Amino acid sequence: MKYAIKNLELVSETEVVVPLTNREVFFTFSVYESIIYRNGVLKDPEEHLDRFLESARILRLSHSFEREGILASLRILIKKNETPAGTVKLQLIGGQNPLLFAFTGPLPLYPAKYYTDGVKVVSYSGERIMPRVKSNCLLLNYLASRYASENDALDALLVNRDGNALEGSRCNLFAVKDSTLYTAGDNVLFGVTRGRIIDRAKKTGYSVSYTELSLEDLKSALYDEVFITSTSMGAVPVRMIDDIIIGRSFSVTAFFNKNGGL
Repeated sequence: MKYAIKNLELVSETEVVVPLTNREVFFTFSVYESIIYRNGVLKDPEEHLDRFLESARILRLSHSFEREGILASLRILIKKNETPAGTVKLQLIGGQNPLLFAFTGPLPLYPAKYYTDGVKVVSYSGERIMPRVKSNCLLLNYLASRYASENDALDALLVNRDGNALEGSRCNLFAVKDSTLYTAGDNVLFGVTRGRIIDRAKKTGYSVSYTELSLEDLKSALYDEVFITSTSMGAVPVRMIDDIIIGRSFSVTAFFNKNGGL
């Protein structure tokens, strides 16, 4: 039997169901988080759970769950499922009787060539609602990710009405020029890996510019290097945007993967 968490209690995974007649379920009034683990140990759980609870706070999604209680239940879940590595996925649904669920899934693995040769991404027009919130309002992300798959790309860069690429459908976006690291400011999800990259950059002599990156500039190879980041992939260099090759040498990305604690 495989187990899951429902309102901090260990249950059979078959019991993780939601009522479609619930207004908050129907309107997807919920937030989510994903935390990877290896050798039974969660990676950066406090940072992920703080973001999870902050998303709920911003949405005014009322609940009684606290970080330490959630963390304790996740550790029980991992031990009970007896899987040494994987991903824990959490969802908190609002309403008069909030529902908190957690379950485990596989750990995403990426080919080594992604880090040595770079990857292709595609551009996709769209702007997320309340980008600071990791909500389950994911229609744009789903469509963008599907478009990426259809075009043999790892992910899609979300491009706003001003022609600027802010982030990917499931990653943050960075560019480097000389000794400056560029990334969008407030209008993106504050990824845990994103924060580590920024901290490491400042400690190693890079200046950080919170700037929305023009898709035109990215595709014209204005920057020395472009890369994307997420919890599961670390930092992955971008070699191609749409059908335009923009990079060939990825020393900066290699540096952050090696020295950034990713």
